[in-house]
Amino acid sequence: MAHPSMNSLGQNDHAKRLLSAGLGIALFLLSFENFCFGQEPDGFPRLESPNELDRFILHGMKEAKVSGLAAVAVKKDEVVWSGYYGWANREQKIPVTKETLFQVASVSKPVTACAVMQLVEQGKLSLNADVNEVLPFPVRNPKHPKVPITLIHLLTHTSGIRDNWNLLEKTWVKNGDFAKPLGVSLAAYLQPKGEYYSAKKTFYQWTPGTKSQYSNVGVALAAYLAEVKAKAPFETICQKGIFEPLGMKGSSFRLEGMDQTKIAMPYGFKKKTGKFKPLGHHGYLDFPSGTLRVTAPHLARFLLSFIGDGQLEGTRLLKTETVRQMRKVPFPKADSKQGLVWYYDKMGGVKTMGHDGGDPGVSTFMQYRLKDGVGYIILQNGEPKSGKFEQALGQRLMKFAEVN
Repeated sequence: MAHPSMNSLGQNDHAKRLLSAGLGIALFLLSFENFCFGQEPDGFPRLESPNELDRFILHGMKEAKVSGLAAVAVKKDEVVWSGYYGWANREQKIPVTKETLFQVASVSKPVTACAVMQLVEQGKLSLNADVNEVLPFPVRNPKHPKVPITLIHLLTHTSGIRDNWNLLEKTWVKNGDFAKPLGVSLAAYLQPKGEYYSAKKTFYQWTPGTKSQYSNVGVALAAYLAEVKAKAPFETICQKGIFEPLGMKGSSFRLEGMDQTKIAMPYGFKKKTGKFKPLGHHGYLDFPSGTLRVTAPHLARFLLSFIGDGQLEGTRLLKTETVRQMRKVPFPKADSKQGLVWYYDKMGGVKTMGHDGGDPGVSTFMQYRLKDGVGYIILQNGEPKSGKFEQALGQRLMKFAEVN
């Protein structure tokens, strides 16, 4: 889920942050040079024989006020580097390891899109069909009652469905899952007589397919379409179609049944006190848009499958033509960078594709270069404000993967 006060409002905000972050990267690197020969920052689990990259990351975490971090660099079909730093849980003194699960916020969306596209491949869903052909309740923008909303609209943020943040934040659940089934909560949100409906804040005024505005609820509705046609809960669809085939044991969108001691605690940082504050694990109405908990190595396997045109180590999640379709931009006039959930960006002047995410106490990045399959994942249980540390780290991981 892309929270408006966090670091992921979708690709447009992401691009703006890249520009502003770029201005600060040089200063960050200069400040790092003064740290390389000093001591390891106080408060972090001490590393044995930290190298230059380790010190760079620890310094960046200290400056950005991040409790814990897991990062992975990939190239084509393999992980070429991984690193784990800081605290998953400061109060219990649990360090981040390769086994640590992180909530990945809107980096959940590519996984959701994969599950949905598996149903498209099976012929159970159509990208261009009216969603009302599948849904047990009608969905129409009251300003455009004759214009159908389609699955491709939902996956490209062009549906016109609006995130009513007052309502979404009000209904968040701390340390638990949203109680109502996905279909029930979405019907309550999207139908005029629904409990969560707002005449002014449920839909934008523009015609579906003509503009782009990031929509967490829209992606959640795509997940519910998959539920309806698969006749199974969305969590089950992902477990059977993605997590089990790729060996992503322990990954889940739902807290129920998970060992929460293995999940990195989201933290905020209070400047007045100079201390980290645990924020708890959240569940919310549109959970397919942001509540995936997964380890960095397991998320790397998912990224590698997408880089590999839908397959990894002989396991195929999607057909090659499906992945290539997901990389296309269906509505260039609305957004020239938006594929099916995945979106385009640039790093060092080179085209990349990926997604980022942010929720309270959570900041995540997943990105790769199309030309050579070099990419990275950064998962943090904190809220760095400027983005310059993550961008500098992403560049370093890309360069490392180039030569290894």
